[in-house]
Amino acid sequence: MARDRNRLRAFQEGLAKRLRQAAELPQRQSRLAVRVGDRGYLLNLDDVSEVSPLGSIAPAPLTQPWFLGVTNVRGTLYAVSDFALWLGLHVTSDLNAKRLILLGQRLGKVRAGLVVTRVVGLRLLDEMTAHDAPLRRTWESASWQDRDGVGWVEVDLEKLAVDGEFLQVVR
Repeated sequence: MARDRNRLRAFQEGLAKRLRQAAELPQRQSRLAVRVGDRGYLLNLDDVSEVSPLGSIAPAPLTQPWFLGVTNVRGTLYAVSDFALWLGLHVTSDLNAKRLILLGQRLGKVRAGLVVTRVVGLRLLDEMTAHDAPLRRTWESASWQDRDGVGWVEVDLEKLAVDGEFLQVVR
């Protein structure tokens, strides 16, 4: 029994040491990289609640072509917009690659989903360099370039969710 207590104590001390070491490391900021048409965008993971394949979307009459309608995700209705169509970009017909990005609860009562062309994966900001490319819209917060020379624009989803043009879904 004393041996088990010693092993437990050693495990707890080792765990506490690793937690202290991890807390001392600088926090690495990661973003969800997505393709929208032919452009790359970075989304703050704190503002994304879920990424999923496209499910059924009920169309809404008399709305903009980029507003696809509403979808039910576990009992909550989300307004769904095709991000590429809204931006006027080339749209891919590959439905298997498209993903629905649900905006997170940190954004308050906004229940919106963005359809993106493709999810690329996670990108670490400290592995990118700030880029001086001009930002086109108020919700674009920064421009980055990765090691391969690919440009990415960071999206402030909080600003996008209150953008007047984005909210104007009625024709």
